Amino acid sequence: MRVAQNLLIALASSLAVWGAVHATVQAADQGDEPAAAQRLLATGKYDEAADAFTGLASSQPFESAIGLARVAASRGQLDDAERHLRAAHGAAQSKPDQARALAELARLALERGRHEDARKMANESRALDDNQLLARWVAAELLRATGQIREAETAYRWFIDYYNDHEIRSAADLILIGRAAAIHARWNRASDQFHFLVNELYPDVLKLDATAWQAHLEAGQLFLEKFNQAEADRQFSQALAINPAAAEAHAAIAHLALQRYDMDRARAAIDRAREINPNLLSARHAQADLLMANFQVAEAEKYLQATLALDPVSEETRARLAAAYVALDGYRANAEDDPDSRAGNIMRQVVELNPHAGGFYFALATRLEERRRFDAAEAYFLQALERMPRLVGPRAGLGMLYMRLGNEPRARELLTEAAQVDPFNLRVSNTLQVLEVLDGYDTLETEHFVIRFDPAKDKLLARYAARHLEQVYPELCQLLGYQVPGKSLFEIFSSAKNTSGHGWFSARMVGLPFIGTVGACAGKMVAMASPNDGQHKFNWARVLKHEFVHVVNLQQTNFNIPHWFTEALAVWNEGFPRAQEWNALLAERVPKGEIFNLDNINLGFIRPETSENWQMAYCQAELYAELLLKKYGDDAFAKLLAAYADNLDTRAALKRCFGVEQADFEKEYVAYLHEIVAGLKTNQSVETLSLAELEQAVAESPDKLDLAARLAVAQVNAKHYPAARQQAERVLAKLPKDPAASYVLARLHLLTGEDAEALAVIEAAIDPAAPDPRLAGLLASLKLKSRDYAEAARWYQMLSQRQPDDIRPLKALARVYLLSRQDAQLAPVLVRLAELDGDDLTVRKKLADMALAAGDYDRAAQWSRRVLDIDVQDPDAHRLLAAALLELGQAGPAVEEYEIACELKPQDTGLLHALADACLQAGDKPKARAALEKLRQVNPADPAAADLMESLSE
Repeated sequence: MRVAQNLLIALASSLAVWGAVHATVQAADQGDEPAAAQRLLATGKYDEAADAFTGLASSQPFESAIGLARVAASRGQLDDAERHLRAAHGAAQSKPDQARALAELARLALERGRHEDARKMANESRALDDNQLLARWVAAELLRATGQIREAETAYRWFIDYYNDHEIRSAADLILIGRAAAIHARWNRASDQFHFLVNELYPDVLKLDATAWQAHLEAGQLFLEKFNQAEADRQFSQALAINPAAAEAHAAIAHLALQRYDMDRARAAIDRAREINPNLLSARHAQADLLMANFQVAEAEKYLQATLALDPVSEETRARLAAAYVALDGYRANAEDDPDSRAGNIMRQVVELNPHAGGFYFALATRLEERRRFDAAEAYFLQALERMPRLVGPRAGLGMLYMRLGNEPRARELLTEAAQVDPFNLRVSNTLQVLEVLDGYDTLETEHFVIRFDPAKDKLLARYAARHLEQVYPELCQLLGYQVPGKSLFEIFSSAKNTSGHGWFSARMVGLPFIGTVGACAGKMVAMASPNDGQHKFNWARVLKHEFVHVVNLQQTNFNIPHWFTEALAVWNEGFPRAQEWNALLAERVPKGEIFNLDNINLGFIRPETSENWQMAYCQAELYAELLLKKYGDDAFAKLLAAYADNLDTRAALKRCFGVEQADFEKEYVAYLHEIVAGLKTNQSVETLSLAELEQAVAESPDKLDLAARLAVAQVNAKHYPAARQQAERVLAKLPKDPAASYVLARLHLLTGEDAEALAVIEAAIDPAAPDPRLAGLLASLKLKSRDYAEAARWYQMLSQRQPDDIRPLKALARVYLLSRQDAQLAPVLVRLAELDGDDLTVRKKLADMALAAGDYDRAAQWSRRVLDIDVQDPDAHRLLAAALLELGQAGPAVEEYEIACELKPQDTGLLHALADACLQAGDKPKARAALEKLRQVNPADPAAADLMESLSE
């Protein structure tokens, strides 16, 4: 088995909890009072436990002092814990008790980085009791921490021998044995021990002591290192069910949440862990990781400096601090030899203490890989393997890194080796399955791109994707001021082996099935779920262009561009207007102040709490870009990209590029958002109060009819129809033309099929000069229903003019023109709909069809291509494009499109006729003859085929 050290609960806290579980069995031997006190401690009732242990001071001073030390340690009060342990040592009346107290003091010294003190006290403990397991554990850890690997292995092996030779009746001893066995198994590649630990040993711990939440914690950590997130979550939750105040379990959940990119849950778990124990290293490490994930590297560096004071030699803390220095100062090869390198200074200090510090370099590389500092991460993964070849974690991490860099052959070698050692790592096994799928893929190579695809399902898509990417390549490289070196890898995933294309796409990107998008970029490669794979088509051309923007600006800034700006650039270059959903979010959130800022917007992209937060992050990012261009000119993007390329953060970049402090820029941005919201014209009226709040407000102020009308609208939307009718009629009794109440009453009539009554209510209330949009919408729908197309069009036109940011009136107007066959009026409406909805295939196909019928062949070709941007397997789109190209005198390309249409719809005689004709116009008689032969096979009696074939023979 392998330990992903960066995800483990820190040694200090895990040893502290050993003392808590150890006391359960010991206390049971001392009588009911210590046992009762220990149960309070084990279930997180720390105040009560402290009182109970204090009450034992006169009768059982040793147990009292030991218990108070453990309560203090659980709260991070380490000085108090040490004071109580020294008192316990003074009160000990037997050698075993003296050994226990010394072992606890050794553990505490180790926890605080005082290795010499820890070694001295562990030796003294063992001199009194050579089977003192905690003392032996501290000794083993000291050997490992100082690079004495052979001696450490022997020390860990002792625990396994002890387990095999003795009947263990102590839950605490089993916990320590489990930890030692796990390390021994990782170093000796005994992966079968994983099953033994989680299925036998840790359940045995709980049989001995049902309050031993540490058993769940240890099992959860093992699952977490295997990326078995569901089982890890279950184990950590079970630990908290026993002890809700177990700071170590909350910290473990934080690391799990970070692994899942669930930043909101991670933040909450960190806060809870640090509320209980502010000095818990694992919680502080999680907090630093969260800061780094949000590009707050300077803040992380300061936080880690403060954390280092708790344990100056912690490899986990030092690794994170070194990663922060690399991110802040830039990567330097051989930094260890550079006295001016802050990261290098840390590395030298670590290696001086531990020449085999593979765990340190593994944690450092992992943190840098998360920060997309791939060159540095690669170097330090290799360093980890060189210093500690037994570790499988760096091998797996480096393999996953090579996957992100598109070096799949090297990734396969490393991941195969890692899987042989640790077959239970889900991320590794999933990625190897991805590589097996890719083995069956074909490759299409162009001047600037390499495209991998399923030849049975996506050959046509790959062909069009390659063409599209080469078309946008010069435009984007020129716009962004950077040409990508080498060829960029794009992979398109389809369903295989009972897994969807999206599932394979997710596994390709992160080794786990949870990515919520259809395309993603790792910097030098892009993966996309095939649009041919799911039920819902999407604009694959838009996705590929978006992701290639990421490829360019990630590499041009050496991956230092923050998430918000790379997304802003990618969305900006898509060329579509702001989505209606985004306008609705702006209208709802900006007035409430519920918006992101530059300090937290990056987290909106990384597994946000809601899909709305995700959409809001994209929306706000693009608006940041808009403001930059509006305020600082056309070269604002280039300046900011150059600053990020120079390794600046956003705060420093704004200052250098535009001479503005971030706080001042944020104020201007908020004002800009309010300006946008003020100019929005949409029927997305936002109710600021909930239904319950409206009900309470009306109950308190029943005479406020505006509130009553708003309540009626909320009630009808919630399908509380009788209550809505009651409120609406009460309002209308005093205000007969109130638009909101009339809207509610009209809707209630429509629900029961009373169209005439609804129309009467609407016409009595609507103001023709300034109509309420809700009433106007109902009136237009009634006119459409009665086929009064002229009136329906008039009302929908008025609504779309008054609400240009609302797509619904436009859709309704298009339906009116379609039903009334008014193509001249329909066309501009469809164009606007196509602009507003990048994934609407039907609208684009209709525009292509109309343009072809009208003889506008250029426009017909344009809209046909936009259909293919969504669905390359639509034979009608290829037919429309072919027909337009033929009329434009481009017979060769027309033949190609007709051939594709015929492949997609081989029994269509009309397509075969058209193909033959196109081939003749292109002067390609052999192809024409082949098309006619196929036509005669499909329909032997086709007279036109016979005539054409005869003409070819002449």
